Amino acid sequence: MIHFERSFDYSLIRDIITHPKLWPHLSDDLTPPASQFRPVESPLIWYVLPYYHRSSEEAPDLLGMWMFVPQTSICWEVHTALLPVAWGPLGQMAARLLPGWMWANSQCRRIVTNVPSPNRLALRFAIKAGMKIYGCNRQSYLKNGVLCDQLCLGLSKPDEWPSVGAETGLESIEEPICQ
Repeated sequence: MIHFERSFDYSLIRDIITHPKLWPHLSDDLTPPASQFRPVESPLIWYVLPYYHRSSEEAPDLLGMWMFVPQTSICWEVHTALLPVAWGPLGQMAARLLPGWMWANSQCRRIVTNVPSPNRLALRFAIKAGMKIYGCNRQSYLKNGVLCDQLCLGLSKPDEWPSVGAETGLESIEEPICQ
């Protein structure tokens, strides 16, 4: 079973974001070194921690975190930082369940994200989680001295939230948005 909770434990949040296997993928050329990084402490930002319960006897596994930053009162930008324990089907399941939790526990009605165009793994992950590509933010991300585009993806709260196995729109990953 997976459950979510909002966290204000900024030390834990920092530890997740700066994890050695995550930091290289979460930082860009102008991000400070991991040793100097501090997460933004604001009641407006929602840091959501997913936990996986293997059994009632064992302590749950922390899978990582999602950071939600409101762009408007109902449109929130999400950033993903899943720990290695959540790489694969477990993390994908958590990502598919997360929007339903957000719809029920916040004012959020639309979730958006930006994925650097070279990061095909993150793009595939977002699409499998139910997000749809809606645009391209050209030359908006600098990594290793290369200026690249970011794909814009979003997911709106439907009248009825689909089941975990619902269609994800994965076919849209083959369409080149940024050319």
